[in-house]
Amino acid sequence: MKTTLCHKKGCFCTAVSGLHFCEKHKELEAEYNKRPTPQRKKSSAYHSLYNSTAWRQTSKAFLAKYPYCFICGARATVADHIQPHRGEPALFYDMNNLQPLCWKHHSAKTLKENNYFKGARG
Repeated sequence: MKTTLCHKKGCFCTAVSGLHFCEKHKELEAEYNKRPTPQRKKSSAYHSLYNSTAWRQTSKAFLAKYPYCFICGARATVADHIQPHRGEPALFYDMNNLQPLCWKHHSAKTLKENNYFKGARG
C-alpha cells in the first residue's frame, strides 16, 4: 500500500494513499476536500485550438517548409506564434504569424513572454 506525508503543517506522519492526512489529523480531510479548485488561466480557454486537426495540419506544413530554428539553425520542433493570438482564430492559423523554433528557444521565448511566470504561484 502506498503512503504519502500528512498535509498538516509540521506533521511528518504518513497518510494512506488517496488521503491527505494521517490518522491523527483525519478530521481535516473533509475540510480539505471542500476547498475550491484553482481557477484555470485564461490561456487554457483557447488551448484546445492546439489540439485541432486544422492546427496540426498548419504547423506540420509550416515546419515542412521551414524546418530549422530561425535563431540557432537546429531542427525546428515548434511553429511558434510571433504575435500572441489570444484565441483569435485568424491570427492563430495565419502562417505569416509563425516562426520556426527549436524546443529550447521556444521555451525561453515563452518564459520571457510570461514574465518568467512571476506571481503565478501565490
